[in-house]
Amino acid sequence: MAVIERIELTTFYVEIPDFKREFASDARAGSITPVPGEVLKRPALYVRIIGQDGREGQYAYWARLDTAEQAIEAAQIAVGRGWHERERIYRVARRQARPKHSYGLSFIDNALWDLAGKAYESSLSELLGGYKTDIPTYVSCHNGDRQGSLSTKEDIAEFFGDIKNKGVGAFKMHSWHEGDKREEAQNVEYLRSQLGNDVDLMLDPACVFDSVGDAIYVGKACEDAQFKWYEDPLRPLGIGAFAHRQLRDALDIPLLQTEHIPSPEEKADFLLAGGTDLLRVDANYDLGISGSLRTIKFGETLGVNVEVHGPAPVHRHLIAAMQNTVSYEIANVSPHMSDPSPAIYTCGYSDDISSINKDGTVEVPNGHGIGVEYDLELIERQKIWRRVISRV
Repeated sequence: MAVIERIELTTFYVEIPDFKREFASDARAGSITPVPGEVLKRPALYVRIIGQDGREGQYAYWARLDTAEQAIEAAQIAVGRGWHERERIYRVARRQARPKHSYGLSFIDNALWDLAGKAYESSLSELLGGYKTDIPTYVSCHNGDRQGSLSTKEDIAEFFGDIKNKGVGAFKMHSWHEGDKREEAQNVEYLRSQLGNDVDLMLDPACVFDSVGDAIYVGKACEDAQFKWYEDPLRPLGIGAFAHRQLRDALDIPLLQTEHIPSPEEKADFLLAGGTDLLRVDANYDLGISGSLRTIKFGETLGVNVEVHGPAPVHRHLIAAMQNTVSYEIANVSPHMSDPSPAIYTCGYSDDISSINKDGTVEVPNGHGIGVEYDLELIERQKIWRRVISRV
């Protein structure tokens, strides 16, 4: 197998009209908020890996700027090694990154899997042993606000109701930022009454409740309304197994945690400590496809569902090969945003609500590797900086 000749890392931005990050409110804490006339320039990262044999792997998605900084170090480790040596690169780059996060390694790893698929002329799902070509989908909305976008329980039920009429049968609410337990519980009851018993409903408060007591109060409402799961209710980040075990012991509804815990070892510890019933995984945070597979296989061994966080082409491939999972998440949409993924594709790939089939499924890309093509002109035009790591 040929070695990696060079890796190009490009940070760029994607414009999101009529949105901004809200920092003035303690409750919002920098969350993306619809504001007419504003333009949010959200950062993303594009990784291109070139082998000595001319083969290439690519990956791009939303990424914090510090993700790119860590990706430089992971790239320095990867260059000069065989492009097939994903496990070696994973092992060395993880140790180098201590004690900070390894988000950058996620992007390097995903691009290496893309390269492997192209080299073997197989889709990523084929490399993973995938057998699904269409996967069921659920839609989750933005956190509610007080400015006309999902401001009331009636707004949310109407929004989800319109999508239900298009064939989708599962929905997840992200709470209002204020964390009013009574408002949240009333919303849970109202959603079930309006959307009916023929849909799956979930609640993700996104870490808004300060106390286990408040989280239990809302969890009981979810339990009574027969919600499918209850996700990340507690401040500050949903990372403490002890508090979540208290919550889990008090409720008779599956608890979904570990979105904010990026390593497979910590996810395993969290589950074994009794802090969750279900596991979260995200190939953009959790050490790429290689790291995600560790969590997925661990969960499957125990019969525990692993739910993939948010939309992305790599996530469709993962789900295509997974046994213990529910469905694909079209995340954080609202009346003001129908596609949560960056508009960076030229191949027709989309996570827009309109891309969901009438039977509530989305298609798994079938091209070689990840199976998407990126808008290189947009990336170049909206470039922030580029770094090239070459073999010495």
